[in-house]
Amino acid sequence: MNWRTFLPFALGFAVLAWVLARFDLGAVLQSMAQVGIGGFALIVVAGLIEEGALASGLSPLLPRKMPFRDVWMARQLRDTAGDILPITQLGGMAAAARALVLLGLEGAEAMAVEVADVTTELFAQSIFILIGVAVSFSLLKADATLSPLMGAILGGAILLALGSIGFALVQMHGSRWVEKFSLKLITGHQHHVQAFREAIHAIYRRRGAVALSVLLHLMGWVSSGLWLWLMLWLMGTHATIGTAIAIASLVEGLRSATVFIPAAIGVQEIGFVTLAPVFGLSPDTGLAVSLLSRARDFVVGVPVLLAWQWVEGRRVIR
Repeated sequence: MNWRTFLPFALGFAVLAWVLARFDLGAVLQSMAQVGIGGFALIVVAGLIEEGALASGLSPLLPRKMPFRDVWMARQLRDTAGDILPITQLGGMAAAARALVLLGLEGAEAMAVEVADVTTELFAQSIFILIGVAVSFSLLKADATLSPLMGAILGGAILLALGSIGFALVQMHGSRWVEKFSLKLITGHQHHVQAFREAIHAIYRRRGAVALSVLLHLMGWVSSGLWLWLMLWLMGTHATIGTAIAIASLVEGLRSATVFIPAAIGVQEIGFVTLAPVFGLSPDTGLAVSLLSRARDFVVGVPVLLAWQWVEGRRVIR
């Protein structure tokens, strides 16, 4: 981790420490304890299903069929790397592309699929954020703290959508930036970059597959709202599914806006704490939800990273 990654990481930890210092951790832990061991196991299983829903958006972009279990594993590795390692989302993309290589794709193909997948997901994510804003517009407008930020939230979602389209166009038509970006992600010589460019073009020529990827990603993001609703229900709250989807989308908007902070450390917590009262929940509940989500990430992520290193180690030994 170089200084450019360390500084945002340190900033995120500072925000996290500030949030934790302002709360009665006993009350937060009591809210988390209401879930119980069985409830937490259900959260973990439901989170894996949500990962599968998000992973489904990658399948239409593959150059050839691959078992969905393998696609699921690659997506889980991408999110795990981004959620519990001190790296940015770019590192998570590289990890997922590496997983696809281990599962049989060529290096250029794997990276092209991953870049296209992130592009379609960004577009779906922007729609998800706009849905959250639409569902909660009146509540956000009435809140004295968040009302001035409404324009920024809407503008950010629209910019995210336009940015994903622009990113796809740049990939399609090529530029020096694409070549530099490719060389950073793909080790090797110029012919690897050419293979990457050809693979990207082949993906975007299949417009139906790209549209299906966007739709599946959108469904995956909606499922993240259902996962949040499950956590709130297990904690004894009476939040509606619409409320959970709105909170999940707005927190995701904050995470996207602060993508430079590894694992959105601190950002996720302050997002839940700020938004929970707007929707009739206590800030303690918001912080408890965020910490439960972090706990789930570690419970799933550590075995995933160990399994990845075991596979890589076996390859080295061979």
